[in-house]
Amino acid sequence: MVGSVFAIPRKTSNGRNPVARVQEHSSRGNGIAPRDRVAMPLANFIAGPENALAELAAASVTDQWVRFNPLLISGSAGVGKTHLVHCLLEASQSVYPDLRCLWLTGADYARAIANGIDVDSISDVRAAHRGVDLLLLDGLHELATKPLAQQELVHTIDHLLELEGQVIVTSRFALDEISSLLPALVSRLSGGLHIPIVPPAATTRGVILAELARQNDVVIPPQVSQRLTSDSNRPRSKPLLVQDLAAAIAELRCFSEKTTDKVVSAVDRIVSRTDSVLEVTAKDVNKRVAKYFNVTVRELTGTSRRKTVVRARALSVYLIRTLVGSSFQAIGQNLGGRDHSTAMHAFHRAQEWLDSDPGFARAVAEVGVAFE
Repeated sequence: MVGSVFAIPRKTSNGRNPVARVQEHSSRGNGIAPRDRVAMPLANFIAGPENALAELAAASVTDQWVRFNPLLISGSAGVGKTHLVHCLLEASQSVYPDLRCLWLTGADYARAIANGIDVDSISDVRAAHRGVDLLLLDGLHELATKPLAQQELVHTIDHLLELEGQVIVTSRFALDEISSLLPALVSRLSGGLHIPIVPPAATTRGVILAELARQNDVVIPPQVSQRLTSDSNRPRSKPLLVQDLAAAIAELRCFSEKTTDKVVSAVDRIVSRTDSVLEVTAKDVNKRVAKYFNVTVRELTGTSRRKTVVRARALSVYLIRTLVGSSFQAIGQNLGGRDHSTAMHAFHRAQEWLDSDPGFARAVAEVGVAFE
């Protein structure tokens, strides 16, 4: 891999869905349907500094079992939550071949609880959910209106944690964005590690694109690679996802090397779907940045020199410049009446941190994606 970009491998055997195979083994006779097979273009989950915490998730199911427990993986649709969990499952099984695993969607989990109550077999359902070493619940947000399922999940998490079983939960939203979650469930999930997954940054997209090309035995024209991996012309666009890169590779497979113009045009159509202009204001950015760093907007725009506030202020300057397109003079005015040279200095500092500080790079990605 390139620089700080890394991959979590996912292995398959005999062409069978590994998740379905595990459930066949661990949920015998409990009536719980196997997890549907999910089409994933990549064999590995490839991540850069923007998703650096994914590496800690891999460690928690392999050489540092239950170091972080439970694991909560959140992110918008399409960023790769399900793909990551597939890879974590395979990584854990490669280290612990006899691991008992169960994978359920949030909807499947809620349905199993409801059916168990209806037919007076809830004890059997509980035994199936709690008699495993690794429980994967894909879609916490699907339990938002299911208080009984949430309550059962609280007890299941308590049971598995007591026996050093690993719990992994994915959600399309962060805990504080799902208002109908039981406080007890929020408390349990907050006690582990929260891993927010964001779209791949430009460098990571380059590695992913090269891997997709290798897997599909295609040659990527330089114009296409530049279009898919550069952010210079995309400051106010929706982020490109792996599915967009896979669609571009599919276009390449349809055309010969003699029709480069057609390929470029096809890729342009794919990329243009994400080129919608965002209506973002400096005020919106300041509010989001302040919330992310747990500071007030008054501190952000004031004179505080606390390290956290300085970093938050630099992030605001960077995002207002790249997302809103404001001049440095306007940015300075939006941040407490500072002059343009101060805003420019903060912008350059943010650029340096973006290249050298994975934490800051992740903050840029996480706050920026909120405006997609």
